[in-house]
Amino acid sequence: MRAMIISNPTSGASETMLGEVVGTVESLYDEILIRKTLGQGDAARFAEASGSFEHLIVIGGDGTLHEVVNGLMSLPKDERPTVGLVPGGTCNDFARALDLPVEPIEAARLFKMSHVQPVDVMRVNDRYGLNFIGVGLIADASRQIDPLQKESLGSIGYFLATIRQFRELDPFDVRIEQDGEVVHDGPVSFLYVGNGAYLGTVPTKLPTQSFTDGLVEVVHSSAIGFPMIRQLLTQQLGLEQSSPEWVHLQMAQLTVNLSESQIIDVDGEHFETDRLHIDVLPSELTFLVPSH
Repeated sequence: MRAMIISNPTSGASETMLGEVVGTVESLYDEILIRKTLGQGDAARFAEASGSFEHLIVIGGDGTLHEVVNGLMSLPKDERPTVGLVPGGTCNDFARALDLPVEPIEAARLFKMSHVQPVDVMRVNDRYGLNFIGVGLIADASRQIDPLQKESLGSIGYFLATIRQFRELDPFDVRIEQDGEVVHDGPVSFLYVGNGAYLGTVPTKLPTQSFTDGLVEVVHSSAIGFPMIRQLLTQQLGLEQSSPEWVHLQMAQLTVNLSESQIIDVDGEHFETDRLHIDVLPSELTFLVPSH
């Protein structure tokens, strides 16, 4: 069996860590090819060339994984390797959703006793995501995070950024359609579309959240005020049911029309648009996950 390793040194994947990971997994493979990223786009390019390998081991954070996913989606489904994820970033949200240890070597050790798990992929216009899509407060906060603060404070940095954005945020109008039917038309302060179960290391606590059910969780709120900020800062993002302040839906596809162009956050990566078409591609990729 052959494996490619994609390692991102800027996500904490030092030479020492890379060597330890290779030493941990080398007995599982007949051949290992190591690819180190030097800049944006490298991880996607390496993933595009991984079709002849059975496993693709990714050492890096959510941004590296996002690039890898977009690279893999350019391959025919039957040529995509199974992904083994070794967390190396600040939040490692999808690794947490997979129930992987956030300590890199511990995650690598689990490959010896892991099983293959199909995972849904979100298609967002012409790109792909695994964990979440954020518009409004979520996207604005993550975009304003100071890189040094993020590195030193981790998830606390997200909450500090949220406070800064809250001071400036205005609601925006959005029309959400499902199968041509309008399910919401009005102002919101943020829109969250989730496939994973963590946001900035915080569990979303949505009772139906799953990355294997062919559905995404859609949450939006127009309640800009202290109660919403308190819920965000005390890590109480979950909700048992929709309310006048929080609306929670499950969808396999949706179209989002924004009143004006907005910054969109997909797994921590940003782009700008006034229209989103989102659909779920069930069991599109496979990952190595712990056997329990």
